[in-house]
Amino acid sequence: MDLSVIGYFSKTHGVKGQLIIKADKEFFSEDVKAIFIETSTGLAPYFVKELSPNNSGYIIELEDVDAIEKAKLLIGKKVHINTDLLDEQEEEFDWKGFEVIDSKFGSLGTVFNVSDNGHQVLLSIMFKEKEIILPLVEDFIEKIDENEKKLFFNAPEGLIDVYLDDN
Repeated sequence: MDLSVIGYFSKTHGVKGQLIIKADKEFFSEDVKAIFIETSTGLAPYFVKELSPNNSGYIIELEDVDAIEKAKLLIGKKVHINTDLLDEQEEEFDWKGFEVIDSKFGSLGTVFNVSDNGHQVLLSIMFKEKEIILPLVEDFIEKIDENEKKLFFNAPEGLIDVYLDDN
């Protein structure tokens, strides 16, 4: 089984042995049946009786941790879960450092900034001492060479000219 750290026990909750997990990763809490906690002999499994989100993380109730004294021993310990339960959002591709090569203008330079206006990803490039902002739209991409960090682009007619005009 592949395990990932999702956070740590930050404090106890109540007097019946419940704990607060301060999580730094998103996960499917309703599917977590067991967690694993680091001990002196390795990772030990603890079965989950109840797990629910609250404003400071997750409140967890574990089998065999039924008193505040037992819970206090776990404060600060890292909490591991099965990696399959992580809610991994698709990582945003990092375009910084990619050379943009336009079909008309040739090499425009390298991407120094990436932003998102809510509709599309925008790439910023310095070309002829002017900042050019290009929308990363599938229709304009001819080819991507990830190994060489090159983006072959076909900008719409006039788009780059707008940035180069001195008007």
